[in-house]
Amino acid sequence: MASYELALEALRSLKPDEKPNISLVARTYGVNQSNLSKRFRGVTGSKEAQYNNQRLLSKEQSRTLIKWINQLTERGLPPTNSMLENFAREISGKEPGKNWASRWLKAHSDKVISRYSKGLDSDRKKADSAYKYTLYFELIGRKIEQYNLTPDQIYNMDEKGFMLGVSTKERRIFTRRKYEQGGYKQHLQDGNREWITTIGCICANGTAISPALIYMAKSDFDAEQHRCFFATSESGWTNNEVGFAWLVNVFDKETKSQASRGWRLLILDGHGSHVTMRFIEYCDKNRILLAIFPAHSTHTLQPLDVAIFSPLSTAYTEQLRRFINDCQGFTRLTKRDFFRLFWASWEATFTSENILSAFKHTGLCPFNPDLVIQKFTKKIESRPSSSDSGASIIPAEDWRRLRKLVQGVFEDLYDQKAIQLKDTVLHLSTENILLKNEIAGLQRALIHSKKRSTKGRALLFDIPTENEGGALFMSPSKVQQARDNILKKDEQAAQEQARKDDKKLQQELTKQAKEQEKAERAQIRQEKQEQRLQEATEKQRLKDEQELAKLAHLQLQNDVLATPSAPKRAKKQVSKQVKLKAQPEAHTEDNGVVVTTNRRGRAIRPPARFRD
Repeated sequence: MASYELALEALRSLKPDEKPNISLVARTYGVNQSNLSKRFRGVTGSKEAQYNNQRLLSKEQSRTLIKWINQLTERGLPPTNSMLENFAREISGKEPGKNWASRWLKAHSDKVISRYSKGLDSDRKKADSAYKYTLYFELIGRKIEQYNLTPDQIYNMDEKGFMLGVSTKERRIFTRRKYEQGGYKQHLQDGNREWITTIGCICANGTAISPALIYMAKSDFDAEQHRCFFATSESGWTNNEVGFAWLVNVFDKETKSQASRGWRLLILDGHGSHVTMRFIEYCDKNRILLAIFPAHSTHTLQPLDVAIFSPLSTAYTEQLRRFINDCQGFTRLTKRDFFRLFWASWEATFTSENILSAFKHTGLCPFNPDLVIQKFTKKIESRPSSSDSGASIIPAEDWRRLRKLVQGVFEDLYDQKAIQLKDTVLHLSTENILLKNEIAGLQRALIHSKKRSTKGRALLFDIPTENEGGALFMSPSKVQQARDNILKKDEQAAQEQARKDDKKLQQELTKQAKEQEKAERAQIRQEKQEQRLQEATEKQRLKDEQELAKLAHLQLQNDVLATPSAPKRAKKQVSKQVKLKAQPEAHTEDNGVVVTTNRRGRAIRPPARFRD
């Protein structure tokens, strides 16, 4: 392979007017004349070029992809293996193999690595701003100089939570046979998820004040051996009462003698239990300056978060692992056992070396803001040269045809300009595809974000912090401003409450008037309804009486018609004179009853139904 390269180099070194003697050069370097001629004319390439052409991504494309991964990492979005495969699919237009991502990472291990990563809240990532952090350090620097603060007077306080029996993720060693059998892929842990919180406070001189533990239980605490404070809360976290008690009984008592009559600077986050007016008033009366970190920035600016709490968690996990190994899982971890494990972890972590390192790496002591700000200052990058560029992309697999097109333009494919143009075109095409994918994703995210309403973060005590990078320094003047703002806010709240009460009263009176009017209308409707009911009842009664009278009259007529008539006599009839003489006569009996008799003197009585 080296012989061909030397022969080609000899041919390319000829002057433009010299005719190449391929046969002589082939004999000189001991290579095949035909192959050398094809290589020189660009008909065929080297084995490395052929292999590069068969790869899913060429070298130029891989270099561009590495540059893209670097940009994503700076944004807090390092890609996963599946994302890497998606990028390769978009660039090449082909489907990556099952193990392509791992092989690619191994081939470029000098440029990229794959590691487990913890999640970072997007709010925290957005808060990382060189401009905001510059304002924060300018504020802290002015106050340190104004109050003549020394490392002995600068403190950082925060809280850290523990789940009693839960350890952090760690690598373990398994036998291959047991691991592949399944069922042996986890390690034993106690599993007690009861919550305990510790309040830690460190000083820039490398010391730490006594920890405070917030939980409810007995423990292996020895007052002569251990220096620690205990408190309880319903949630296991600090609250207003616990935070104030810590300030008075722990921080002030342990640091007052060291500060003498000077000021002390306590830097902390904006947790509600740390920034109550009662907390601030006590600090102001006892010459304690409060500085509050910008929102969502403690992962970068707070010494405890940067260099102390993570090693503390690791040390506690190690103590917990030893506890589990000693008891072989037969004994449960209780709150009583916690302090023994915690104290060993505390002593191993809160060392002078770690504390000094924490303040150093956050730029506070020695005061060096550039140590933090330089991490977030973006460098202006120039267009990459052909040596560090790479990629090709355009519509999927077209990059191969694009390379052939460039090769067809130049007679000498080994000309430096030809190589530079080819690499640049491939780089731009690859970058174009990656940028198109990014733009499409941002457009989708923008569409969804417009559908949601956003709310701003309320200013602490309505004290503006625009020129301080979001940080808040509670100096005596700021404390007075906070008092005035709270008083004004209370007055406004009282006025607003009075307005609401008056409005509520008016609404209640209006409601009562409407209800009374409604009741009156209902009463009128009820009376009218009862009147209509009475009229209807009377009308129905009269109608019923008329119906009964009509029925009685009809019944009487029917009875009369149903009365049997007297039997008819023979056709021989007496003369009218006889009839006249035979008319029945009526006489009155002694009892006053009129009795009618026939011509023969017999009494004629009416039927029984007519006697009454």
